[in-house]
Amino acid sequence: SKVYEPSVFGDYSGAHINVETKENIGADFFTFGVSTGGRTNVLFRDFYSSDKGGIGVPYLGISGGLKLSQKIKDMNPDDFIDYTRQENPFKTSFSIEKSTALPELSLEIGAGKSWKVGRQKLNALIAANFNNDYVLYEDAYTSLVNAQGVIRERFNYNEYLYETTLTTLGQISYSLRDNDMLSYNIMYVNNTEDIYRKRDGMDAEGKELMGSNSIYHIYSLLNNQLTGKHEFLGRLFTDWQFSYGRTTSDEPDRRQVMFEKNNDGSLSLFKLNQQETMRYFGELFEDEWNGEIKAKYNLNKSDTPDFIRLGISLRDKSRDFYSANFYYDVKTIYPVVTDIYDTDSYLNSENLMNSSITIDKNSQRRNKYYADAKITAGFIDFEYYPIKNLLIAGGVRYEHSKQSVDYWADAGNPEKAKLDANDFFPALSLKYTLNGSRNLRLSVSRTITRPSFLEMAPFEYQELYGGITSRGFSGIMNGYNTNIDLRYEYFNKEGDLFSIGAYYKYLEDAIENILEYSGSLIQSYRNADKGIAAGVELELRKKLTKELKVDFNASYIYTHISLPEGGTYTDRSRALQGASPYLINLDVNYAPQFGKKRVGSFSLVYNVQGPRISSVGINGVNNVMEETFHSLDFVGTYSLNSRVKLKFQAKNLINQKQKFSQKVADTGKKETVEYYKKGLSLGIGFSMDF
Repeated sequence: SKVYEPSVFGDYSGAHINVETKENIGADFFTFGVSTGGRTNVLFRDFYSSDKGGIGVPYLGISGGLKLSQKIKDMNPDDFIDYTRQENPFKTSFSIEKSTALPELSLEIGAGKSWKVGRQKLNALIAANFNNDYVLYEDAYTSLVNAQGVIRERFNYNEYLYETTLTTLGQISYSLRDNDMLSYNIMYVNNTEDIYRKRDGMDAEGKELMGSNSIYHIYSLLNNQLTGKHEFLGRLFTDWQFSYGRTTSDEPDRRQVMFEKNNDGSLSLFKLNQQETMRYFGELFEDEWNGEIKAKYNLNKSDTPDFIRLGISLRDKSRDFYSANFYYDVKTIYPVVTDIYDTDSYLNSENLMNSSITIDKNSQRRNKYYADAKITAGFIDFEYYPIKNLLIAGGVRYEHSKQSVDYWADAGNPEKAKLDANDFFPALSLKYTLNGSRNLRLSVSRTITRPSFLEMAPFEYQELYGGITSRGFSGIMNGYNTNIDLRYEYFNKEGDLFSIGAYYKYLEDAIENILEYSGSLIQSYRNADKGIAAGVELELRKKLTKELKVDFNASYIYTHISLPEGGTYTDRSRALQGASPYLINLDVNYAPQFGKKRVGSFSLVYNVQGPRISSVGINGVNNVMEETFHSLDFVGTYSLNSRVKLKFQAKNLINQKQKFSQKVADTGKKETVEYYKKGLSLGIGFSMDF
């Protein structure tokens, strides 16, 4: 739904998406599918990745053994140095492995079965999907520019990204009576990103450098959900759900080695300080409990009954974050560097044990934080038809929310950022049916935008030497939105749709991503004072022939943010960060039928996103603009019969370079500060149902 409803939490951001697993009530099934493909700029070419120490199966995204051991976590810096003199503390080296980018692989499998248990039914469903992706950002560029237009840092780079995603789902449900159901769902998702970046450029001090950076991310989600739906006396309906989920985000063993270019063209280890050769370990886990009970009473027995509904909700989320840096003191070694990919001859355990290299363990209190968020809510809503053609839907939601982040300031003092609020979120919607195929809708609501833990926690994170440092802001506040939507819709029996709508949003304390330069570039978050967002959206779906269909969507968006005088913002007013002035989507689908069972479907999908502010500039630094981006995809399927289907796709056909630019405050000149290309992706596959 694009319109806020009081039955959902108030931190609603333009659309509410409710994902439910459909119970397997019907024929038993088994399905299997496999696909392959690759990007034209990387397939069968050299591909680089970090050493994994023989741990796990990185190709499948199994690399949990790379995490920092509890033994090392508990050591103080002096004990850690003593430990390194006797034993290698890490399972991996700084060397980079070269392989060949293989074709991508996608596997999917699913099965469902139902059993009769007396007059009831027991249903079960399982599904799993695995896919991987090789991506090469070739000849990419990034730089940092200050208010005077001086390029403080610039690097050209090649980035190699290997990504895996594993998704598994299980469900079991049991029907109690004709309209009662109990269901248990479990879902597990594991995603890994293995990144190697080779950089060549200049740092803020004017040093010509070459960097070898390895980054590994492991994300996982385990969610358990128990739901129930019940009917009493034909008019009273209740549904409830309780869930527990654990999310993890680990960055085990990020590695960096920086090399300095000498006057004769040779390379040597860069030794400005201890932060050029280093390792980083980050661990985050988050627990979330959710509970919800709703009761709806139908006031009459028509096909579209009037009703009143009550509900209560609870959300409890906690986060624990830990990180540690390990800085290598390499000032006493002078290796001859001929290959930046092979560092084993000098960054090794032998030089650790003979004290040629010393590792400083930096795991201060400021490198961790704890966060907690609780929301207790209740709502009442209704739907009422005063006349046959007019629907009035409305309600109000109350939320008591408490959010906090416990952290340690740079000086080591404990601090706490808190956000406590008691809020009401009213909503009213009117739908007037002009005739059977035309509707006029009007909606008014109030919603909230809560900052994430990351936006609240003033923890500094820098992924690369010379890169942007990100830092949360402990003074961030909730943002509030007043929303008005007006829409006209036309449908017909052939499935055609014409819809035009206008919306207006008044924004209080909108949360934005800001950029400031203070010796280095820092990305953080702030609340703007007030602003508006208004626009017009046109949606068209037309069946031109029996086999040819067109879907078109276009939006024009106007945003304006007013900023306080005498503040740190470079601008007095501007567009809202992240908002494009226009968006266009076009989907042309051709679905010919070659027989009773042989059916094709071929779609060409085009999208254009207008220029938008990527990061807001403050303290004289101008905004970073993400420039207009066009994309074009082709997706096709062909059913050989009722069981076998072929699939083929070509994504990112335009393969446009993604560009970011920044206007220099003193001269008005526009500088390109970043660009990259992802490459054209081709794929083919098949699926089979049994």
